[in-house]
Amino acid sequence: MPPLVQPPAGRVPGEVRSSVAALGAILLALSACRAPVATPPDPVKANLDRYLDARTALGQWSGAVLVAAGDREILRRADGYADVEHRVPYRPETRQAVASISKMFTALAALKLRDRGTISLDDSLCDHLDACPEAWRPVTLRHLIHHQSGIPDYEERLELGSEAYLALMTAPGAPAKILEDAKTRPLAFAPGTDFHYSNTGYIALAYALEKASGIPFPRLVTETVLEPAGMAHSGVLGTGPRPEDLARGYTYGDLGWAALLHGVSLTDGHLHSVPDLALTPPQGDAWLYTTVDDLLRFSRQLEGGALVPSALAAEIATAENGYGAGWFVGRAFERTRMRHNGILPGFVSDFIRFPDERITIVLLSNLDRVRLDRIARDVTAIVLGQPYDPPVRGEVIALTPEQVSRLIGTYVTKDGRTLEVRQEPDYLTAELKGQYTAGLIPLSPTEMYFPLGDGKAIFTLGEDGRAAAVNMRYSGEDHVAHRATP
Repeated sequence: MPPLVQPPAGRVPGEVRSSVAALGAILLALSACRAPVATPPDPVKANLDRYLDARTALGQWSGAVLVAAGDREILRRADGYADVEHRVPYRPETRQAVASISKMFTALAALKLRDRGTISLDDSLCDHLDACPEAWRPVTLRHLIHHQSGIPDYEERLELGSEAYLALMTAPGAPAKILEDAKTRPLAFAPGTDFHYSNTGYIALAYALEKASGIPFPRLVTETVLEPAGMAHSGVLGTGPRPEDLARGYTYGDLGWAALLHGVSLTDGHLHSVPDLALTPPQGDAWLYTTVDDLLRFSRQLEGGALVPSALAAEIATAENGYGAGWFVGRAFERTRMRHNGILPGFVSDFIRFPDERITIVLLSNLDRVRLDRIARDVTAIVLGQPYDPPVRGEVIALTPEQVSRLIGTYVTKDGRTLEVRQEPDYLTAELKGQYTAGLIPLSPTEMYFPLGDGKAIFTLGEDGRAAAVNMRYSGEDHVAHRATP
């Protein structure tokens, strides 16, 4: 892959500068007499477009994607519908609820209040929360930011998208109810001794920031973070009329592998609109609606902009148990990566930064059944010039007992691990001992789709007609195992 940022041009030796200048004048004169040279296509953009075209054709994508490296925008596109019923296209400018991506903005608001002297991150939560349980007195604001408070997560208890969850979250006042319920429950561990992701903790943090500042949470985050970042198309959910260009969220039930691998249109009637959640402020865990463009603006602020100076950016990226100030921070593709995803009924989103390379990747989708983890992985691989595979597409077939018998058996990988291919009552499975058991969906007598890795199991037949080897290919990599000696 060519470099994303071109190296500086080499210097011209002094003795040839005059000749170069003369040649330049001649070429300038000739340029008026010939057609301009076309800019060569960007292979990274072409590969991204090809990949997203394939996902869209399968009905596995609806939303917007933006990829930038430094000051250069590589890809900005949208597919599908922001409103399927009214056939309103999803555009790059479409606004969408981004769920837990909100946490980085809540955390930044806390850091800005700290810098103003309004709070200390080592303040007890109880210093800024009414009717605070005595058990919460050891919980600090820092613990809340880094998910080290021990306060149990309400989404785990309710199960995201369940009837109980929707009953609570579609009615106004959910944050107050969540917080009051949490006060009655024991801490999962002593504050500061462990890590456990807690949406409830960020709701408590939002209440604390509101009380400490004396400013309503929506106004606080708007004036402290959104406006200084230039995020003019972003805002706080639950604070007024629904923005007209806010995407509707969709889901669907079990369509079966035959339909999914053949491909379905978003307008086939299988999509179901998800009811809007109330998300009454201060819903500190999931309050933000935004666009891909505004998230890019924020990403660039984290490079040492006026809102986030370099020292503050470094603090945000400093992880405790893998979590910074509203970001998961770790390694991916042998690089430092900052990332946060967001999941709500009807919506999924992913915000990825490779700070050392100044690469930003934003994916927003209003279809909660898309495999966004896989799409984000593949898009990242394309941008970084790493191996990836196109989405699997094919026609599901039924194997005969004879065809099945050729495949089942024990296989051994190069490093000595055992892969067992078995016939279950309804489908074939491949079990890599101690790692996974994957169902196999036949697309031909020797080629299977396995949903677990969103990849393919490709069998090679030997001279005796039985499979001699199987390649479990996923994430652009081959994982070959050969049949054990009978």
